[in-house]
Amino acid sequence: MRSRLSPKEKAYLARARVCRIASVDRTGVPHAAPLCHAFDPERRTVYVATDGRTATNLRHRHRAAIECDDYFEDWDRLRGLVARGRAKVVDRGAELERARRLLKRKYTQYRDYEFESVIALHVEQVTSWGL
Repeated sequence: MRSRLSPKEKAYLARARVCRIASVDRTGVPHAAPLCHAFDPERRTVYVATDGRTATNLRHRHRAAIECDDYFEDWDRLRGLVARGRAKVVDRGAELERARRLLKRKYTQYRDYEFESVIALHVEQVTSWGL
C-alpha cells in the first residue's frame, strides 16, 4: 500500500457509486457494509452518512478499510481500489456542511434528507488495480 493517491485513484473514488467499509467491533468481530459515499480529494476524505453498526464500530475503533470495485466477466477489465483510513464522527461545523453538500450533490436520494452527523474517513494508504 502507498500513502499517495494517484489522480486516477482520486477520480475513481469520487465517481464510484458504492463503497464497502470494513470495521471491527469492541470484541474484534469484523463487519463490512456497502454504503454510499462522497470523496473530497483535497482533504483525502471519504464521507458516509450512517447510524448503523459501521458508525458504532468506528466510534470505538477508529480504523477502517474502504473498498470500491467494478466487476466484469472479462477479468482483464477488473478495476478497483482498497484504502485504509482513520475515522471520526463529524457532527457540527464547516466539515459537516461540506460533507452534506458533497453527499447531496452526488446522490439525489440525500437531497431531502437531513442528517446530523457523518463519518469522515481520512485515507492514509491505498492500493488499486486496473485503473
